[in-house]
Amino acid sequence: MEANDLSNKPFFSGVTMQVVAKYKKHLVVIGLIAIILSAIFSSPLFITPLYKSTVILYPTASKSISKVLLSNNQGITKDILEFGEEEQTEQMLQVLNSNKIRDKIIEQYNLLEHYGISENSNFKLTKLYNEYEDKFVFRRTEYMAVKITVYDSDAQLAADMANSVAELIDSTINQMQKEVARKAFLIVDREYNSLKQSVQDKEDSLDVLRSYGVNDYESQAEMFNRQLAIEMAAGNTAGINRLEQKLAIIAKYGGTYVSLRDALEHDKKQLSEIKAKFDEAKVDANETLPHKFVVSNAYKAEKKSYPIRWLIVLISTISVVFLAIVFFGLLEVWGKGLPFDIKKKSRLNIIDEPQVVLDEKKVVVTEPIEIKEEKKKKENPKKEKKIEEYRQEQSENKNSTIENIQFEMEKYFNSFNLLKLIVRWKYHLLIIVGASALLATLFSSPLFITPMFKSVAIAYPANIEPYSDESETEQMLQIVNSHEIMDSVIKKFNLAKHYDLDENYKYFQTIMYYEYKQNVSISKTSYESVMIEVMDKSPDTAAKIAQAILDFYDIKIANLHKSKYKEVLEMYTNQMLMKQKSLDSLKNIMYVLGTEYGIFEYDYQSQEITKGLLKTGNSGGYVDTKLVNKLATSMQEKSGQLVEVVQMIQNEATAYVDLKQDYEMTQRFYNSKMTYSNIIAKPFPADKKSYPVRWLIVVIVSLASFAFAMLTILFIENRKYRMESEK
Repeated sequence: MEANDLSNKPFFSGVTMQVVAKYKKHLVVIGLIAIILSAIFSSPLFITPLYKSTVILYPTASKSISKVLLSNNQGITKDILEFGEEEQTEQMLQVLNSNKIRDKIIEQYNLLEHYGISENSNFKLTKLYNEYEDKFVFRRTEYMAVKITVYDSDAQLAADMANSVAELIDSTINQMQKEVARKAFLIVDREYNSLKQSVQDKEDSLDVLRSYGVNDYESQAEMFNRQLAIEMAAGNTAGINRLEQKLAIIAKYGGTYVSLRDALEHDKKQLSEIKAKFDEAKVDANETLPHKFVVSNAYKAEKKSYPIRWLIVLISTISVVFLAIVFFGLLEVWGKGLPFDIKKKSRLNIIDEPQVVLDEKKVVVTEPIEIKEEKKKKENPKKEKKIEEYRQEQSENKNSTIENIQFEMEKYFNSFNLLKLIVRWKYHLLIIVGASALLATLFSSPLFITPMFKSVAIAYPANIEPYSDESETEQMLQIVNSHEIMDSVIKKFNLAKHYDLDENYKYFQTIMYYEYKQNVSISKTSYESVMIEVMDKSPDTAAKIAQAILDFYDIKIANLHKSKYKEVLEMYTNQMLMKQKSLDSLKNIMYVLGTEYGIFEYDYQSQEITKGLLKTGNSGGYVDTKLVNKLATSMQEKSGQLVEVVQMIQNEATAYVDLKQDYEMTQRFYNSKMTYSNIIAKPFPADKKSYPVRWLIVVIVSLASFAFAMLTILFIENRKYRMESEK
């Protein structure tokens, strides 16, 4: 019954220490074996070390080149220099996880062989893709940027692959967009050519009508009717006949002329609009722009990121020792080898089984202890009564002693008794606390701890636009924490020498970045500003580093913007050259029409040619019929081309002016020197150290020493009472 009761007790109710005490040697051996084995199996012999490289970038806001660059898209709000929002970030993550980038990386770096996958394996692609997904991680950062992380056994290869993935973003997105853009361009090109042919057909039809003498229905009809009235009033029969013939032709073909002319005008307007779409589709199909802003490029890691051997050894050892304790505890429970109770088990409560003892002459069966005790009581009842009374008295005295010990131990933890205990040991405590305070004062002095001075700068971002859903402040935090700014600060102040680091050390760069991050803290305040805190042994250096971070931030933003402005300038330059060539070509056509055919202005020359043909222009004066007929013939043949060329020159000139304005605006931004932060609090050299806080160190050490001393005193007092109780 007792064994069953004990097995139901909680395992750690004082039992664990008994198991540990009984099997301490076993546990030590098991722990050492676990440490050795975990250290061996986490070594490069069994686990290949992996190095990590990371690229951080933002997507651009706009994906269409024409809608951003061409000036007639007034409704477009996305700027080419604007960073993408959450939608663009998710699109970029989707592109990064596409098989287009994966297959290109696999082919470029021959990852099938690099990962040791056999060409003859039945599931080589599955294994390859699983390895790729394990080694290439793409995620969105808290600042809405895209983080590309690559793990590989070769540190340089990991950095190269991370940078290659970032570079493939542009080509992959452009490739996908070009497929759609080229199809769209073919559709627009077909519609443009069809409409252009329709315009040409109408022009040809009008040329036929002009050959009949119908050049401008309204003006000719008005002029012929007015002149007919004059000739009829003068009684000029020949003039009347000529005018009636002309009017008959206009009457016959005038309606057709007006219909064709109006339709031609409408088609030309449509042609002008579709020409703009044609140009947009052509730009989208042939030109490309980057789709990312790279904040931090990948670099070769100096220290492996996986596995973390000390963590593996620690967890393995703790787990193995814990399981060993549980195993030994269960073994004792079921084997009944350890009394799982703080109190000692009484031998009187054990009912012994009869024991069979083999002798050389006979077999002796021993009786159980309980039966022997009963026989003794029957043989000598008085003696047994005295023995029982003595045992009872001793048991009561023992219980009284244990209760006294428990009472004495409990009273130590009473506040009044603690005070009495402190008074009793006051000299010892004073010496211990005083010595601790002196040692803390000594070891927190500049002899052992280098004093650090803090310089703080607080600034708001300015002249920037949010890249995605993040605020301007979060964008600034992401950029000032970039490796480029860290490297610039490290190089400018030669922090390797300043921090007494050996540049030839194997993990120099890792330690350098660690020291930088320990001494430079950049965070967002509750007022959405950015606070830069720099700790350094030199107050002047701390202030200069804080200011340098803001200066390099301005340079970083300016470089990001100028790189995009430069691309836009190149795009505008190409567009302006194309427009200039188009204008030159049209001007040459106008020159030919003016010099060879003598026509340059349709409306005015049409009226004058009509007057010359009717011989009514000079009130009966001389008219050069030959010249008039030549001009009339030229007008009939080339008037359509003249009107089209004039209209195209006007459109191209307007487009050129708009492009030039945009070009000049972009050039102003490119050449401007702007700052991108509003400094609220400038950094200055501190006149008092910020670290260490000596009084705080002294107080904490003194309190800790006092607490440890009190625990020691309680242990001593407890031991003293135990020894007295045993006596």
